[in-house]
Amino acid sequence: MQALALLLALSIPQDGQDATTPAVVSVADCAVQRLKPFVSPYGIQQAWPVMASPPPEFLHTLGTPLSDMGHIADGYQQFLHIDEPARAVYVVEQGGFAGTTKVYGPLPLPRCMTAPPTRP
Repeated sequence: MQALALLLALSIPQDGQDATTPAVVSVADCAVQRLKPFVSPYGIQQAWPVMASPPPEFLHTLGTPLSDMGHIADGYQQFLHIDEPARAVYVVEQGGFAGTTKVYGPLPLPRCMTAPPTRP
């Protein structure tokens, strides 16, 4: 059920956006905008798929920051990796006292629209 809510959230335009307006927002900005509400220093609380053996490039490059540890000593930080040809995104979560790393994905690449131009 949570996965269905995520898929809907990723595919529906945000408030103030017109579904008929062509996309102008960068892919990374769009993905950050849509996924940021689901990540925090306390970790990811969604039922996202976890990769059993993530590709090495996800573990050796930071990616686009989604969340930092804030003021929590054992908090988590999340980074976004985008695979545009596969239309998928991956979220790498690192942190905690033991320094764990999890890779969530593949998640569907979100589609964002920009607000229509305002008339003067």
